[in-house]
Amino acid sequence: MDDDTLAVAFQAHREGASCFSRRMAIVLARMDGCKPRQLVERCERLGLLKPGAWQWFLDNGGITADQVHQVLHDLGR
Repeated sequence: MDDDTLAVAFQAHREGASCFSRRMAIVLARMDGCKPRQLVERCERLGLLKPGAWQWFLDNGGITADQVHQVLHDLGR
C-alpha cells in the first residue's frame, strides 16, 4: 500500500478511537502485507504516530503471535 493509502486507512481505523491499539496495528499490517512492527515503524516515519510508538508497544508487552492469531481469527482469516 502506498503512503497516501496507508494514511487514509490509518485515519479510518483511528476514527472514534482514543488510541492506536494492537488490533489496529495488526489489521493495518495485514492490509499492507507486513508485520505489525514494520507497520508501526512506518507510521512513525510518516508522522502518523509519535516517535517511540513501537517502543511503547515493546514496553507494554509487545504484539504477540497469539494476539495476531486472535485478531485474524476474529476477522475470519
